[in-house]
Amino acid sequence: MILVVVVVSCGLALAAGEPPRLVPSHGPIVEGAPQAPAQPTGLAWKAPASWKATTPTNQMRKAQYALPAAAGDPPEGECVVFYFGPGQGGDVQANVERWRNMFTGADGGPGPSKVGELKVGGRTVTRVEASGTYTPTAMGAGSEPPPAKPGWMMLGAVVPGPEANWFFRCTGPKKTIEAERANFDALLTSIR
Repeated sequence: MILVVVVVSCGLALAAGEPPRLVPSHGPIVEGAPQAPAQPTGLAWKAPASWKATTPTNQMRKAQYALPAAAGDPPEGECVVFYFGPGQGGDVQANVERWRNMFTGADGGPGPSKVGELKVGGRTVTRVEASGTYTPTAMGAGSEPPPAKPGWMMLGAVVPGPEANWFFRCTGPKKTIEAERANFDALLTSIR
């Protein structure tokens, strides 16, 4: 399998005033979201008003949101924030490759993807986009693999935290995720 990485600049403009920054806290602070159990240190961010906070489906999910469906799309878009604990979750490159490998193109090869970086409060955030047929990974040994979903897209980001990386990942039908691109980028720039 041949993988092609296209590096792009996200070109995000920050609002006037102090730029967002990452700071230690006692667990994620997410406006309007159910609170996850306290972590030794964490990140804070502001979720877009149009995203509906839902209860995380497992302990690795520190926040979970239902995204509004674009016209004609099924209501399957979601954004999940993962944190695995100090020293856990893997490095940036391994996660970028894993996410990109979840998508295949019409020819069965890798789906289109882009990888870029942006600065948030002095931290380098790695941002990933991928599209095509989405094949999520099975959760747990002996789990049935989820069905492949053609015409899907992902917006993802690996954010360095005080003790380990945090992972922000939105997936859903392509029109829905395209429509949420600005909201995803606003969430990233709100991280402190």
